[in-house]
Amino acid sequence: MKKVKLNKRMGLGILILALILGIAACGSHHGPHHMDQAKMLKRITKKLDLSEMQQGKLQVVLENTSNFKDDMQANHAGLSNSLNENLSTAQLDVDALNMQFDEIEGKFSTFRKAMVSDYAEFHASLDDAQREKLAAKFEKMSKRH
Repeated sequence: MKKVKLNKRMGLGILILALILGIAACGSHHGPHHMDQAKMLKRITKKLDLSEMQQGKLQVVLENTSNFKDDMQANHAGLSNSLNENLSTAQLDVDALNMQFDEIEGKFSTFRKAMVSDYAEFHASLDDAQREKLAAKFEKMSKRH
C-alpha cells in the first residue's frame, strides 16, 4: 500500500513538473500567439472595452502570471539538472525527489491561490456583456489550441 502511494505521489509530481516546464517553455516562444503582458492588456482592453479600474485588476492578474512564469523559467535548469542526476543513479533518492516536487507544488499552490483571488476580482468587475465576450474568446482560443 505504501509503495502505491509513493508511486502515485511520484507520478503526480512528474505530472506537475511537466506542466510547469511546459508553461515555462511555452512562455519562451515569441510569435503571434505569445505576447508580452503590455500587448495582452492592450488587446483585452480593446476587445472588452475595459475601464481604467478593470484594466488595473487585469494588470494584477497578468503581472502575477508573468512573475510566476519568470520564476519557473529561472528555476527550470536547476530542477532539470537535479532531476536528471537523480534519474541517472542506480537507486533513486526518493526523499530528494519528493522535496523537489514539494517545493514545486508549494510554489504552484501559492500562485494558484493568488491567481484565483485576483482573477475573481477582475471577473466581478466585468459587466454581463464583457463576461460573454470573454467567455466566447476563451472558447475560440480553446478550439484553436
